[in-house]
This record gives sequence, C-alpha cells and structure tokens, in this order.
Amino acid sequence: MVSIKEIAKYTGASPTTVSNVIHGRTGKVSKEKFQQIQEALEKFNYSEQMAGRILANNGSRIIGFIIQDDLGLEAMEFSNPYIGELTQAIEYYVRKQGYYLIYHRSKSFDESLRVMQSWQMEGVILSGVQPNELVAWHKHLKTPAVFLDAFEDQTSDIKGKIYNVGLNDRAEAKKMTDFLIAAGHTEIAFLSRGGSETWQGVDASRRDGVLDGLKQHKLQSDTSILGLPIFISEFEAWLDAFISRGFDGKTALFFASDLLASYALSRIQRAGIKIPDDISVVGFDGNILSQVASPKLTTIFQDLSLKADMAITLLFKQMNQDVISENNVLIKGELVERETVKYIKDQLNNS
Repeated sequence: MVSIKEIAKYTGASPTTVSNVIHGRTGKVSKEKFQQIQEALEKFNYSEQMAGRILANNGSRIIGFIIQDDLGLEAMEFSNPYIGELTQAIEYYVRKQGYYLIYHRSKSFDESLRVMQSWQMEGVILSGVQPNELVAWHKHLKTPAVFLDAFEDQTSDIKGKIYNVGLNDRAEAKKMTDFLIAAGHTEIAFLSRGGSETWQGVDASRRDGVLDGLKQHKLQSDTSILGLPIFISEFEAWLDAFISRGFDGKTALFFASDLLASYALSRIQRAGIKIPDDISVVGFDGNILSQVASPKLTTIFQDLSLKADMAITLLFKQMNQDVISENNVLIKGELVERETVKYIKDQLNNS
C-alpha cells in the first residue's frame, strides 16, 4: 500500500501537508494543492489503517459517527445544539453496547469514506448525506451503516437497499403549517439557508410539507419560500432588510431549524418588534434553544435520544447479521406550542 511519503513525493507536497489533507485539517492548504493531493489519494486508493496498528487483530470496537457538513466547516460554525445533542445520545447508546465512538465532521464523501476505512470502523452512522451521494455510498460501503435523515433519490436504483432512521419531515412541516393556518395566518413564509432551488434532503422535504399545507387550504405559495444567506454571519444583515420591508407582508415565519428561529427572535426583538403580537415565529427540532428562548419558541420536537437508540439498534442488527424487518425507520415528531404564535382568528372574532 502506498505511504504518506510516497503521496508527498508524487504531489510535491510535504508529508505534513498530505497528512493534514487526509485528516481534514485543510485550513492552510491551497485549493490547488488540496485538489492535487485528493486526486493522488483516490488514484492510489490510499487508506491509513490506524485502528489496525493500534488494536492489532482483535477488532477495533469502534463505531463512527460522521456528519458531512462542508458549509459548517467552511464557516467555522460550532454552535449548533442539534449536533451536540445527537452526538451525545449516539455515544451513550454505543457505550451501552461496549463499543467506542469516533466523531468526525467532514467536507465530502471522499473524506468521510477515507476516515471510515482508516479507523477500521466496525459500523458507522452517517448524517448530512445528500440524496445525490447515496448511490456512491451504496457502491463503496463495505461496513454496516445506518444513515440519518437520508432521502433516497427517486431516480436511483438503491431504493430500499440502505438503512435509514429519520423523521417524516414533510408530514411534520405540514402539521406546523396547518397549525399556523388554524391560528388565522394566511401569509406564511418558510425560511432556510441557501437558494430554495438547491435544497435537498431535510430542507426540501420540510419545504414540500409547507407547500402541501398551503395547497390544501387553497392559499397562495408563490412568495412563501425564502432562501436565507448560506453563512450565519450574513444572516443578520439579511434579516434587518427583511424587517425593514415589514416581513414582505408575512404574519408568520416558519424557520427550518430552531437555530435559525432563535437568531431571528433575538434580531427581531432588538428592532423593537414584539413577538408574537407583531410577528409569529416557529422553528423545527425542539432542541434546548426552543426552551430557553424568550419568548419560548413554538416548534416541532424530534426525540434525538429515540433517534439515536433506533439507529444504533439497527446498526448492531446488521453487525450481528440479525433479521431486519424494516430498513427505513421513521420516528414521530410532536408540535410543541409555546409563546411565539399569535391567534389572529381569536382577534378577528373579538373585533
């Protein structure tokens, strides 16, 4: 097998630079050199067998949790409580099985695959995988794996061939939309990061749930889907402009995550606008931010402990070659009503 030194000689880079690329430490590596080293690693099918050297031949007893999050890494975002809660829950259930967890946040499919192979993981939980990457994962996976919130590309031939644990995001987003409409809101916006035409996976599914609700109630949806800046650092300026335009006439803002909704709550109130009297705001996930926000955030709660438990159970069934009756396990969400939605219908009935 080719060594780091040989890759370095082939690419004209130092062994340290090659090692940094292998382990995702690419902050000081130029794009050109990074691409050159990536291509060499793929050409020579490089895989550093760390766990094999450390743990001899007794099995690594390592389970991997890999999140593909290139945007978060590029922007150096480390504050998302969803990731923290989910990682802790997965580690808890892995430890109950007598195994160890390695967590890795990666920029790409190639990096994720290389890390998984390098540590000789006996099983892996994969999150953040986009639908257009599932075919590649299915092709290269030689290790028991469970995906989280994977949405199979309907044009692919892998439907039913991967194991997934997730939430019925579309149905849950429609549930929230129905709730807002029942409260009297007919001007509803759904907001997430990036251009809506580029959304995949969770964002696309939640968007479609909102559109389902609007369509069922015969409400216009042409201006209901709004793309936010990709980077959180640009979100406040965008939101200030949105506030100055009177939220474009919207009375309820449905953010794709509690993280985005919490940022919005703070910025909107700083502008002197009252929530929910002047604008209603809801989120999705039900994490700690929704509980400590002021006012407390109405949201869709998903049980991350249950999600982690089901994922690890499904993973170990694969590892033990047990019979698996369902390869796509969906947990149920819960609409948690708190303090950020105004009942417009009540106001109209009393006037």
